[in-house]
Amino acid sequence: MLGSQIAFQSAYCGFNVTVWLRSESSVERAKPKFERLRTIYLNTLEAMKTNPQTYCRGLAPSPDVSAGEIDQLKARADAALNNITFTLSYEEAARDCDLVIEAIAENPEEKIAFYIELAKHLPEKTIIATNSSTMLPSAFAQYTGRPEKYLALHFANEIWRNNTAEVMGHPETSKQAYNVVAEFAETRSR
Repeated sequence: MLGSQIAFQSAYCGFNVTVWLRSESSVERAKPKFERLRTIYLNTLEAMKTNPQTYCRGLAPSPDVSAGEIDQLKARADAALNNITFTLSYEEAARDCDLVIEAIAENPEEKIAFYIELAKHLPEKTIIATNSSTMLPSAFAQYTGRPEKYLALHFANEIWRNNTAEVMGHPETSKQAYNVVAEFAETRSR
């Protein structure tokens, strides 16, 4: 659930997003979730034209936006889907990737298997973040192939409305990786 929200919000903020999924059936199940998010964004933005109480800080920089600015934001929501690519390929997902946000279910074995395979395909520059809210990043850092570029980046549910992110490193996380992820989290909210 949060993975699709993170991906859509990132695309809404102008990032090119690749969503890695395990199977073709996962891709088919994911697409309606993204369409649902697009509809939520469009409906919420439209409501913001007449009801200031519907303001969501993940959708607009302030509650004082004009109807014309809201129409531009609605165009961004429509365009967000065009900034999302779905793939089953680790190689395609990792190609020239700056940041990976892992949002796999809270299953340690699945996370470890994902990190071990992903590490084979990532460029050196890539930072990896887990969206886990219940597991410490130190438990998985060794499996990423880049513990100094691994940390937690957890988002609140309904990311467009509850536009909050927690960034948590572990003892080996570099200050540079931490700063990049913190800046991304802030940028994603604009």
